[in-house]
Amino acid sequence: MNKFTLLSLMGVLLVSACANEPKTDAGFGLPKEWKFITGDSTAYSDPAFNDTKWKILGVDSYWEKQGYQNYDGIGWYRTRVVIPSSFKLDNQLFKSVRISLGKIDDSDDTYLNGQRIGGATGWDTQRVYAVPFDLIRWDQENIIAVRVNDLSGNGGMWGAEHTIGDMNLGDVLYLQTSDAPSKFTLETTSFHKTVYFKFKIPIDSIQGTLNVKVYQPTSKAIIFQKEYEIVVGSKADSLFNTSVEIKEPNFYKVDFSFTAKSLIDTIKNSSLLAYVLNPRTNEQAQTPLVTPTIAGKSLPFALENIAFGGYLNERLNANLFQRLLNIDETGILECYYNRPGNQTWVGEYSGKYLHAASRVWRSTNNAQLKAQMDRIVDILIACQNEDGYLGTYLPSTYWTDWDVWAHKYNMLGLLSYYSVTGYKPALETSKKMGDLLCKTFGENPGQRNIINSSGHIGMASTSVLKPMTELYRFTGDKKYLDFCFYILKAYDYENGPKVVSTLATLGKVDKTANGKAYEMTSNLTGIVKLYQLTGDEKLLKAAKNAWNDISTYKLYITGTASEHELYREDFYLPAENEVNMGEGCVTTTWIQFSQAMYNLTGEPKYMDEIEKSVYNHLFAAENPQTGCVSYYTALQGKKPYRCNIDAHCCLASIPRGIAAIPELALTKNTKNGLNVNLYSAEKLNDKIKTKGGKEVQVNCSIQTDFPSEGKAVITISSNESANFNLALRVPIWCKNFKAIVDGKTLDGIPGQYLNIEKEWDKESTIRVSFDLTVQALDGGKSYPGFIAVKVGPQVLAVDQALNPDLKDLDKVTMGPLNLTPISKSVLPKGWVGSQVYKTKAFYSGKPIELKVVPFADAGQTDGDIRVWIRKR
Repeated sequence: MNKFTLLSLMGVLLVSACANEPKTDAGFGLPKEWKFITGDSTAYSDPAFNDTKWKILGVDSYWEKQGYQNYDGIGWYRTRVVIPSSFKLDNQLFKSVRISLGKIDDSDDTYLNGQRIGGATGWDTQRVYAVPFDLIRWDQENIIAVRVNDLSGNGGMWGAEHTIGDMNLGDVLYLQTSDAPSKFTLETTSFHKTVYFKFKIPIDSIQGTLNVKVYQPTSKAIIFQKEYEIVVGSKADSLFNTSVEIKEPNFYKVDFSFTAKSLIDTIKNSSLLAYVLNPRTNEQAQTPLVTPTIAGKSLPFALENIAFGGYLNERLNANLFQRLLNIDETGILECYYNRPGNQTWVGEYSGKYLHAASRVWRSTNNAQLKAQMDRIVDILIACQNEDGYLGTYLPSTYWTDWDVWAHKYNMLGLLSYYSVTGYKPALETSKKMGDLLCKTFGENPGQRNIINSSGHIGMASTSVLKPMTELYRFTGDKKYLDFCFYILKAYDYENGPKVVSTLATLGKVDKTANGKAYEMTSNLTGIVKLYQLTGDEKLLKAAKNAWNDISTYKLYITGTASEHELYREDFYLPAENEVNMGEGCVTTTWIQFSQAMYNLTGEPKYMDEIEKSVYNHLFAAENPQTGCVSYYTALQGKKPYRCNIDAHCCLASIPRGIAAIPELALTKNTKNGLNVNLYSAEKLNDKIKTKGGKEVQVNCSIQTDFPSEGKAVITISSNESANFNLALRVPIWCKNFKAIVDGKTLDGIPGQYLNIEKEWDKESTIRVSFDLTVQALDGGKSYPGFIAVKVGPQVLAVDQALNPDLKDLDKVTMGPLNLTPISKSVLPKGWVGSQVYKTKAFYSGKPIELKVVPFADAGQTDGDIRVWIRKR
């Protein structure tokens, strides 16, 4: 059964769009070089303005590459073009012509002959505007002027085509569905879908053909197919309703395609109509088939064998119950079953969620989380196209902007889910994505250049490197490894980011590509994984150089990086909200990069930086009371927490960082024993290797109130005596680290492991103590005359909610540092965390007693905060 509904306003003038033959593309290219000037004036849009003294600039590349390095602000482009009157004959339906201006970073206002014809915001958004006939000087010179406002990073006109031509159907109209797919039940056999005709510019009406096809995507069996001759108009949104009776439970999709014979293109929409939840049986964790050529020196334990207590457990539970279980399922999936997504990078959310949730479920065995994961996985898989495509774009924009990026995260998420469940459809879906990427990108005739498929000099797309290494390891199929080699080659294309070659030689992340922190660090994690598969020392050198540069020169004291999402010059670390510091995605990816380096080398310096990030910026970015996340988490100002996913990639990234903690706290030395990395109340029951290579079952229990105190009691027990090494990390910040075992006191050196290799009895106790050193950190280049206070690994902050009499925190100055712990009873009800201190300070010159808390905990009740305090 099908039902057609068309909504329209009275009095719409019908314009026939019928013709004998389909049109062919027409048009001509705009000049490749335009006049350019920095600065701003309304006169620059005037066609009579004299621009002869302006510079000449290409419009296929950012202005930073053409002599305007580090320029952020406003610039104007102008060019001249003659538009032939023959265009009138071919564009009578829309009475407009099409102007395409490529991409513009960040926003633009575009003028023709002094009249504004359009504008948009988005560095990666293709600019296409309709120019009405009455603005055009036919067969004469026309002036196009573009005002560009670049907020940060690269700027200007760049990429894609710059043309004037005939209007296409897709320039004025697109199809969109909005209703969610229905779950197939015994009671539900009638399914409905509504497609909306959305107009970009006012058009009275268009006559055309709508094809509707309902089918089962796996078997390709067509359940229903029919064509309709319809008329749609823009004076009221038009819609088409489809209703279909289906008796056999399964997944079903519906495809809509609309053509108008007088126009050259077809617009399409594919949507999930109905779904079933597949049963799960015999689920078990999976081990990759391919063993790395370069074995890592450290590995995580099986997550189900570790349990936590204390502060870390509070934060892990908050991540599970407040964030993951409250995920907006519709928000992360509707971009797939109702393409296109409402923002260009929305496709990353589902994969990021699965990457976090898979590990949290394996660690907690939470049934509610498992049911949620299974549902999301099945719906996501059902949205994959026959050719393997699992992005959120329409066919006309496939493989642009963030399309490869979405496939990267879907592959990462589904492989994570497969690794903890063994669910074969997740692996098969990943293989189909990998196969499509191998087919689409490369150097053979007809293949695309992956560098051209995304912004940030291709680094968004090339960061698919990491999941491709994982896909190779889980399948053993060499074509996925070959694709990784293709990415390495693409790095050094003329227009490539030169990630490995620059970092292996120059070693500065701010001088590599465009310095975009998130995308570059994602690539670096993949580079480490590829090094382990190949042993290519140049890859390791690049990764080590990058890590050393970031950790030494680019990190904030709270363990994050980036200002306006970029790696900046050495020690340039402004920390207010307006500079967009500490992107949450950068924090998480920095932890992942450090984890990859740690697992490879076993060196404690990587764990020192992980601890700094976890106990400070990672926890600071997620409100433990609400699960809301701040995109940028400033040290100076309120934390802008929010819970909705709209343009909020960090809402999906921060949970991934927190989900990694059970992989980090205790790790397995691949040759001998175990490592204690994060001092928390925790228990482990798993196998380790002895000095002789034998595997033995070991229980490790740690009792501690860290980070409130610098003491821990570690109990090691086993069914048999065994000789192995217990490595206790001595934090880089601590003093007087001591471990008492068998009546002997052993001293630890900060920044190293204290290795205790011995024949362990069936039960042994180690008593550990260390000073929670109080440090006054200098404000450095960005905050001269300021200090911050750090206790152990935790940076402290003034929270206005705990100091309500201080109306302006910038009037606080720090007196002699005399930090004293006080009762947590002064903290608000529901506060997560127990640490609070008092110290002497001054407010407007008058002595006060100042309350401070860990930066990670500050701001959870919406208080204004300060980390950097002026010295008296």
